[in-house]
Amino acid sequence: MPQIEMLDESEAGTSWQFRLQVLDDEGTLRAHRLTLAWADYDHWAPGGDCSPAAVAAAVVDFLLQRSGASNLRSSIDASLARREYPDADEVIPTLIGR
Repeated sequence: MPQIEMLDESEAGTSWQFRLQVLDDEGTLRAHRLTLAWADYDHWAPGGDCSPAAVAAAVVDFLLQRSGASNLRSSIDASLARREYPDADEVIPTLIGR
């Protein structure tokens, strides 16, 4: 299972920006940037009881499960999960804090 490391987080307008890396099962380290809009955070963590970084990591985990590390885009908007996978809204909350 690929390992996700959140490197840094910053706020930008109505979203958070994350710089992260993924170490895949073959030992390849890949750099990524993820944008998490406040609206998506509120949808997946409606009580606000977890960090934005935890939600961002859950989104990356979900996308890795669906497409694999080698197919994960270098720049990702978290809403991609909701747009491309019908089960994202059901699955992502279960991955938060795993």
